[in-house]
Amino acid sequence: MSSFNKKIQKKRYAEDRRQLQRNELEKTLRADAEQELRQYFDEQKFSTEDLIQAYPAIYEFIKRKAPNLAWKKYAHEFFRTYIKYLNKNNNLDFPLPYLTFEMKRDEPIFTPDWIQAGHEIDIIIEKLWDYWILAQDSSAFSDDEIIGNILLCSMLYGGLNQTSSLNALLEHLKNLAKIQKICDFNIIFLEPLSQSYGDLFIDEKTIRKSRNFVPDQLTRLWLIHFNTRQIRDISLDVGAYLRLIFQKIKHPYTSKTFKFLRDYANFNWLQLQNADVDPALSQCLLEKTLTCGLSEHEFENFALPKFKTQLVDEIERNASSATKPLPDLNTSEAVENVIFIHKNLLKIIRTSSTEQPIAELIIDFCLCHQEQFNEFSKRIILWLISLYRPGSEQIKKLSATFDFDTTRYTKSFQDNQKLADSSIYTYYTRIAEPFLTHALQYFDTDDDINDLLNKIYQQIISNTRLADEADQPEFKKSKDQTIRMLKRFHTFQQIVFQAEDFELEFIASQSRPRARIIGHTAFQVILKKLKQLLHDQSISDHHYKLLKITYILGYRTGMRINEILGLRVKDIEGFDQLSIWIRPYGSKKQGNQHLLKTDSAERIVPAYALLKDDEYQFFSDFVVEKRLENKKSLYLFSNLNENKKLNKHTVTVPLKLILNQVFKGHHYSFHSFRHTAANHLSLLLNCEYAPLVQELTDYSENEYEKIRAELLQNQHGQNHWFVIAHLLGHIEPVETFKSYIHLSYLIAGQKLLKHHPDMPNELAKKIMGYNATFKNLKITKDEKDFNFEKNQAVLATILLNDQTNWLQSNATDILNELSVQTNQPHDFFAFFVGTEDSKISLQRFYETLNILETTNDPKSAAQRMCLPEELVNYWYENALNLANIKSKKGNPRLFSIDSSTHLKPAMLDSAEELHAVTYFFEHLQKIARKKPTQIACVLNVFLNRVTASHTGIHYRWKDIDQLEHFYSQVKALFPAKFWHLFGQDLQTKLDAKQQPQLFKLTKASTDKNPSTQEDFPRLQLYSVKDGHALAAFKFCLHLACIGRPRSVQLNELDDIAPVTLHRPIAALHQEELFKTD
Repeated sequence: MSSFNKKIQKKRYAEDRRQLQRNELEKTLRADAEQELRQYFDEQKFSTEDLIQAYPAIYEFIKRKAPNLAWKKYAHEFFRTYIKYLNKNNNLDFPLPYLTFEMKRDEPIFTPDWIQAGHEIDIIIEKLWDYWILAQDSSAFSDDEIIGNILLCSMLYGGLNQTSSLNALLEHLKNLAKIQKICDFNIIFLEPLSQSYGDLFIDEKTIRKSRNFVPDQLTRLWLIHFNTRQIRDISLDVGAYLRLIFQKIKHPYTSKTFKFLRDYANFNWLQLQNADVDPALSQCLLEKTLTCGLSEHEFENFALPKFKTQLVDEIERNASSATKPLPDLNTSEAVENVIFIHKNLLKIIRTSSTEQPIAELIIDFCLCHQEQFNEFSKRIILWLISLYRPGSEQIKKLSATFDFDTTRYTKSFQDNQKLADSSIYTYYTRIAEPFLTHALQYFDTDDDINDLLNKIYQQIISNTRLADEADQPEFKKSKDQTIRMLKRFHTFQQIVFQAEDFELEFIASQSRPRARIIGHTAFQVILKKLKQLLHDQSISDHHYKLLKITYILGYRTGMRINEILGLRVKDIEGFDQLSIWIRPYGSKKQGNQHLLKTDSAERIVPAYALLKDDEYQFFSDFVVEKRLENKKSLYLFSNLNENKKLNKHTVTVPLKLILNQVFKGHHYSFHSFRHTAANHLSLLLNCEYAPLVQELTDYSENEYEKIRAELLQNQHGQNHWFVIAHLLGHIEPVETFKSYIHLSYLIAGQKLLKHHPDMPNELAKKIMGYNATFKNLKITKDEKDFNFEKNQAVLATILLNDQTNWLQSNATDILNELSVQTNQPHDFFAFFVGTEDSKISLQRFYETLNILETTNDPKSAAQRMCLPEELVNYWYENALNLANIKSKKGNPRLFSIDSSTHLKPAMLDSAEELHAVTYFFEHLQKIARKKPTQIACVLNVFLNRVTASHTGIHYRWKDIDQLEHFYSQVKALFPAKFWHLFGQDLQTKLDAKQQPQLFKLTKASTDKNPSTQEDFPRLQLYSVKDGHALAAFKFCLHLACIGRPRSVQLNELDDIAPVTLHRPIAALHQEELFKTD
């Protein structure tokens, strides 16, 4: 056989061989861990009831069996996968076991090379000080020398070590841009160019990042000299200025010196006395950890926000904000429309066999539902149709509805090849679906859509990039495919909608953190504005509580909105000290699947430590109310009398409106709360109380100490950043710094500023170019040491060089405007219980009746449910009186003789019943507020006509007009689809003119509803699914009678024997006892 036909074995290099060995070892370890656990589960034979309690034993088994950390990690992963499998296939809700993770060790900073290079850094610094000291006076330094000294000191003492940042500092000096002051230190807002990471978008090929530079003590003195000289000529580059200083200090400067300084200047600033810059912050200063600061505009918005007030913007406020109504918070029409469009398009595209072409089906759908399309969905649908290459007649029909240029539209696809249906389906799922989702955040924006495309594309691409960054090469194809498809979609928009041209590949390579923080003053304004909306009755008390608590949790803990809205009552742990367990649960089968962004997002958040005292009390009271409803699986946040997860727009839309009303210009969103929490925690855990925590947060010194004690528990240094990462649901701080922390430069700069060099007054005056205009400096004799601490504030002010300082915040003005008069005490007796106005949920009301039914003790029930005793006593008497109502035959009207309950109706559980109940209590108070006599009429008729054996009410034919009147009064209280009238020959016997509403109801009835042999008409609620009678009619009206306002009188109760009605409770108890005997 020829040697050419032999299979030539690929030569493996040592690195490849080692990787192959590692892969094989991982396979072996995984298989072994899985086998051990499977055998353990088989031996133990855990029942589903025992499994949760067995978690600690399983953890202990893994720990005992693990030969190494890798095996332990794989065993935990298998255990988690096993529980996921059980949950999915058995409709269970077991908590997922925790995972172990590997922490990658950072490269050491203190290496032999670093120490060796440090000797030369020491020599350079020694020569530098000699050069300063030997100068005759300040005039001995040329303009270029002053600039060179600024640059070199910023590297050796200020932690500014990157070429782009030094170039940005030089540019800053050229343009005489402002140097700002906060507390007793200065900030220079640098904007260095960045290759692919930054918060400042210049154009599609240029990106910058905010680099906040706090000048150290020496750099500040040289900057003061620069300002005093009024230097204007800056013609050299950074390297040339540094070369000049090295010439002056007589030290060699070669082509490698600049890089040497960048790499090893930290040898000096990391060891400065009192500076205490931890390794994590040093990595930020060295730009080895990606992070960015705040732009000047965002920092001013954070620290000294400017608000719209009546004094400043009265016309604008009156024209827009004051008159703009808050949308209905219960639903988001925009979201519902997008879901509706998406589901139907997906259904049409998947159609495999149809006589009508798919393009025609899509066009027909568009024309039928045109009012549900927003501008974004309009673009998607037109592009989707273009992929099917529609004919001219079809395009004309579309153009008449959606208003576009038919010639341009035809041009957009005429040169493209025809796509297979499967390819179009891929285009839809890969581009159209995420585009519709991401565009939702802009559905009510005033911006031009073409200006928003860049942001939406970046979000679509970044979603596909996640797995790529996690070393999953198979995902590279997916990302490239997405970019290719987006190009096709964008070309369509360029032709049809004149969108701008930009390079999608460049967008894909960029990472842009949203560097914005909402300051504590702005947050108080938001809460005050929310309170004003409640006071103005723009929102209900229930929604006020929901919104306030979700905003507080987002702002103080950094929880994501999905994490907050997914919380259940049982996820709140503890009694005196409440913590929040953020965890995944549920399944698609159960319809309650709640996923977290990553596995590391599962965590416990100590709300008791992070919330301020008044906020924690508000949160705690809310949790207590929800716990009293006695349903642990209840969502913590839901619409009143519902147990559905809130749509996030219920929370974000009001916040956006508030922000737009109080800020002149901003880019804040709910996610900005998460950024704020990360940065507040950075200050709290890494700074002394004064000045940064004191000035930039609203935490008192006691709260500062309490948070540190709870979170740090004697940990030191770099561990602080891991604590913050964990609270935000990150494995390690790298992602936290990259995306959320924007004050790291400020914190590090303030620490470096604590180093006060030992220098005599004479040298300090020489370096700063001292002259007679420098007032208030505390300088005595030249030979005495310069006191940096006493002169800190004066130096910071001098450096401003009489430039316009930031305008002070007008927060006091707006807070005064938003001050709400103290509300009158809430009158519980003025509203129907279970409605939003009553401030008592239906669940809490029903649970109170449960307790009363068991104990017959209003006082203890009131204490257990945290309600006024007088109110509970009122309900109890109402319930007893209603229970005693008898029919003419002497039978109880509301309870059957063998009923297990005697105070309240039995609880309902079907979805249709619960929907009817929610609907009833939503509409009850609204109608009662406008027409109180209408509700009183309904309740009185109900009590007069109801029977224990039927769920509806009936009338004799001779009283049919009374039934017509009753239906006209009651129909608005329940969903129209459930109403049903049945009897014999209804359409024949009813008069369309005399009983128009009953006649209309009869015509609307379907064959699904049962027939009857009764010779009288019966009005009832019926299921639209299976035609059975719904008990919601009796349930709701009965509860409304028990929890009615005092102003609503029930005539039927007048017929109850006086000895029973309003008798003292004790007497009733005694009477019942005698009857039992």
